[in-house]
Amino acid sequence: MPGWNWPILTLMVLVWGLPAQARVTMRVFLTQTGGVLQLGSSTPAQVIDPQGRLVTSMPSMSRVQGQSQGGQVMLAGHKAPFFWLQPAAGGYVYVGDGWYRGRVLLLARNGLSVINYVDLEEYLYSVVGAEMYSHWPAAALQAQAVAARSYAVTKRIQPVDRYYDLGTTERHQVYKGVRSEQPSTRAAVHATRGQVLTYKGGVVLTQYAASDHIVRDVFGGRGMSQQRAYELAKQQYNYLQILGYFYPGTRLGRIHGY
Repeated sequence: MPGWNWPILTLMVLVWGLPAQARVTMRVFLTQTGGVLQLGSSTPAQVIDPQGRLVTSMPSMSRVQGQSQGGQVMLAGHKAPFFWLQPAAGGYVYVGDGWYRGRVLLLARNGLSVINYVDLEEYLYSVVGAEMYSHWPAAALQAQAVAARSYAVTKRIQPVDRYYDLGTTERHQVYKGVRSEQPSTRAAVHATRGQVLTYKGGVVLTQYAASDHIVRDVFGGRGMSQQRAYELAKQQYNYLQILGYFYPGTRLGRIHGY
């Protein structure tokens, strides 16, 4: 059915026009609280204020409490409308009860809002492991990686909020930080690095769900059934064949710089 009219968002700048060194950073809304939030870093970290100044340094594996009061973020004895918490290269940041790659923005907005700024590919390490069983065949995981990457990029172009691109739940894509990563999910992301599904010059808004009947009932039959992707992979379909099965008429594109 190559004539299907897939929902697309134009990505001429991102897919075709980025310089080689460019990267796509996802802005993922993690949590919002009116109370106190535990924060930390696995490596030495810096707290940066809105003017880009170093406010304080944090030793590795230390904890600090953050909260919002009177429209200001209160953190380590300092206050400002927002702060960045940035671990040293290769470090993870701790938010609430989990570890995340990248850095976080602590924003005074309806309480304390926390937004994770994370490289697209590293974001996908977690999404693939949260959306599919990590022990499933590599082809299924690779198809999931491309579908999740395509969906994420469309949300980067058309974010759900001015401060972030998408959330962490099934309403968007499930994202659990480091705890849902596995060697198999990282391998699936690496094997498909930078690949997205395109249609008529834009990136496809790749809908997917757990089963055939959910895809049928929620998306009108257009999208990937994760259970069926598993079954196709068990039948020796590769990830390109799986994607072609669920998204007919689309083509594989690549984000420059990846």
